[in-house]
Amino acid sequence: MAHTRRGFLATAAAGGALALGARRTNAQAGGEVVLAGAHVVTMDPGLGDLATGDVHIRDGAIAAVAASIAAPGVPRRDMRGRVVMPGFVDTHWHMWNTIARGLPSSRLGPFAKTMGALAKVWTPQASALSVRLALAEAVNSGITTAQNWAHNTATPDFAEAELAAQRASGVRGRFAYGYPQALSPDTTIDVAALKRFAERHGGAGGLVLLGMCARGPDRSADDVWRGEWRAARELKLPITAHVASNRASAAEGAIAVMHRDGLLGPDVQIVHATHARPEDFALMKEAGSPLSISPWTELEVGYGLPAIPAMAASGVEMGLSVDNMVLAGRADMFDVMRLTADLAAGMAEKQSALPDRRVLEWATIGGARGLGLGDAVGSLKPGKRADVIAVRADGLTTSPAGTVDFLLTHAAQPADVDFVMIDGVVHKEGGRLTRVDVEALVAEAAATIARLTEQAGVR
Repeated sequence: MAHTRRGFLATAAAGGALALGARRTNAQAGGEVVLAGAHVVTMDPGLGDLATGDVHIRDGAIAAVAASIAAPGVPRRDMRGRVVMPGFVDTHWHMWNTIARGLPSSRLGPFAKTMGALAKVWTPQASALSVRLALAEAVNSGITTAQNWAHNTATPDFAEAELAAQRASGVRGRFAYGYPQALSPDTTIDVAALKRFAERHGGAGGLVLLGMCARGPDRSADDVWRGEWRAARELKLPITAHVASNRASAAEGAIAVMHRDGLLGPDVQIVHATHARPEDFALMKEAGSPLSISPWTELEVGYGLPAIPAMAASGVEMGLSVDNMVLAGRADMFDVMRLTADLAAGMAEKQSALPDRRVLEWATIGGARGLGLGDAVGSLKPGKRADVIAVRADGLTTSPAGTVDFLLTHAAQPADVDFVMIDGVVHKEGGRLTRVDVEALVAEAAATIARLTEQAGVR
């Protein structure tokens, strides 16, 4: 069924919610449940949207999506007044510094100098704590898959701590093994340590897979980044790198060089590309390299206006990200989608130059495909894993909203995310996190960053 204004408004107006006791019963039900009576946004072109529909989940997978599902004996969650959809996919998130939220500059200078000073006193425990805080916020805001861009891997202990925290969270994603912040551009990372890490933690299965975040051609010497590329590919690790973020680096033409030398491909994600040219995006499209943008932080750090109209026109595989909490302030994919759509309209000087549904695709199935997870998540399709969220459509700021696309990209906010399930496991119920002691986590984060900022002398 098409996503019509009339059907959407009728579903939202129905409202309704389960009693607390019924919620608890269903939350304890375990392996099988029907999410019933929602406006279902599948993000699957074959299934489309259902103005009123059910999603049947069994053993962590989506068993069926239909207007009505009869499943005798299976618990049913009343999802009237909600939009049930695939969880958001964040394609590039520096989680290690999450506890430094709101420190984009200090008495030492802007972002890079402040983070550089903090990195010198950082510990593996601080990185793990930051990952825990980041992923709690991810779940709260409906992000069910995230790539952890771990670019403060001072020693292997940092990687071990971050990966352990990421896997313990139960959130799906990728851990991209990185480099020390202080590593000089002409020095290669410890490839032997990377290899040991990959051998120890790689392999099939699990919610968190491995990758490598590299400095790439913009931030390291030619022989260095090429050597690191070879090492990652020998280990079959997907690569992600910041490229063409600012005008100076874009002028060096790295994307064309990478294409010429066979160093792009589906296993190489380009991040930002704020000042890349249309011909660069065409080369990425040809090679199959996905792109991740984070418009909020690209503006905040001073990279400039991301070339969203050219990116969209090229057809390159797109994903969105919150990037980091130091600059972005909060993990809010709704805000990222709104800014992405509106920047495109402003730059093109044309309303709805980038349709809301296209932006929603980038935040879900596009991001999943870019991370190589499109066969598992990113849309609600039978056989895929049950990474599902429910967004309230009957709240003060979400009703009436005209269309579901506008609701999700312009009206909703993390507070409207009522329910989150990852791989069939409930992480948020009735608007509250079910697996995190938020008060204790926040207190630990505040105490830790206070100690580290004093040690680094950035206050």
